[in-house]
Amino acid sequence: MKKIIYITFALIFCLIVIGVFSATDDNIVYYDYNAKSMTIDKKLGITILKGNVKAIKLDAQKKETGEYVNADQITIYNEIDDTGKMTNKVIKIEAMGNVKMKQGDMAVTCLRAVMVYKPEEVIDMEGSKESPAIADDGKNRIEAPRIKYYREDDRLEADGDVTGQITIEEKKSEENKDTNKEKTEK
Repeated sequence: MKKIIYITFALIFCLIVIGVFSATDDNIVYYDYNAKSMTIDKKLGITILKGNVKAIKLDAQKKETGEYVNADQITIYNEIDDTGKMTNKVIKIEAMGNVKMKQGDMAVTCLRAVMVYKPEEVIDMEGSKESPAIADDGKNRIEAPRIKYYREDDRLEADGDVTGQITIEEKKSEENKDTNKEKTEK
């Protein structure tokens, strides 16, 4: 009986140790940034970076992820807790002026981008008729005065005069294959 108890404790201990050492906080990310000026208002939960802002996303181990946001100005809105203190939880990020960003496969150029994190992660990109917002994932490219990207659904919506390029794979019919084969044989 004592042997079973010791084995049970040993297994529980092993599970706890494995859980602690394998646990990572996937929600923790860091940004390295450069700007000409910065203002932090902890009571309002707002950080403003101005002047040729470059923000590079880092992972939990502080390694570059390849994702970035560059703009003339970036404003970060953080949650305020019950005691009135600013938390590290970001509610919204607003990038204005000459915005260039990369998140995942998506590269974006626009005049203004607003990234909202609650209740749903949405990136609202604004351009103009003369200087449209551009979203390009390497296979598909969309240009429009306004583009919305819903991250959880991996879905884009565009409004205005929308132009772009899409990549599709067509299935060739047997007749076309035979015609193409005859042409290449001649």
